Amino acid sequence: MALAVAGAIATCSILLLLRTPYAEGQSSEATSEAFMMEQILSDNGCGAFAGLIASTAAAGEAFRAQIAGGRGLTIFCPDDEAVAAFGSGRFGNLSADGQAALLLYHGVATLYSEEALGAMFDRKVATLAHGPGDYDIHIFRGPGIPMILSSSPNMACITKMVVNDRLVVFLIDSVLVPGERTASASWNWDWEHVLLVVVCIAVALVALVALLIGLVLLKRLCQDCATAYVSASRVTPHG
Repeated sequence: MALAVAGAIATCSILLLLRTPYAEGQSSEATSEAFMMEQILSDNGCGAFAGLIASTAAAGEAFRAQIAGGRGLTIFCPDDEAVAAFGSGRFGNLSADGQAALLLYHGVATLYSEEALGAMFDRKVATLAHGPGDYDIHIFRGPGIPMILSSSPNMACITKMVVNDRLVVFLIDSVLVPGERTASASWNWDWEHVLLVVVCIAVALVALVALLIGLVLLKRLCQDCATAYVSASRVTPHG
């Protein structure tokens, strides 16, 4: 009898261990937080954007996987007015891949605090979007507030911050639109390229001014030569 009771207790203990592993508990918790993403966005002025995520399977799965994996996610979420200004027709005209890319262009695979974001002077940041376009954004310090510059380019200001364990949401006042990258070259909005363009323009202007000055001097020289020739031809020699 005692052996039977001991065996039953051991069997129950093994079944409990198999059914409730620690890793499974962690995964369930992370998954639960991941599926709360749309609710967090909706409760903080991003209901329209949350609706687009919910209706675009590829984007929703990528965002949730990022959160559930414990790696953290920062979303620059356009507020409802920004989404309305962008237009549902414009979003609907995009291909399925284009819609997913546009939404994922607002996500960054790390957690940014407000202090870290505010300390950025000018930094290029990779987003979760991928494809033939230019899917980096520039985060820089505007007049007192952090600002986002897309590669299209269009600009957005950060108006609010919401922090969760695995999710940071920055409310922005414009939809970020990725730029097109041509096969021949892509433009990167950094100070080195801007300086290079300015230097090239300055050199071209100096060369143009030098050419104009040279043409003026050449014209005067030709006029002087012509005047001297006419004067010499009018002098008659005395015998």
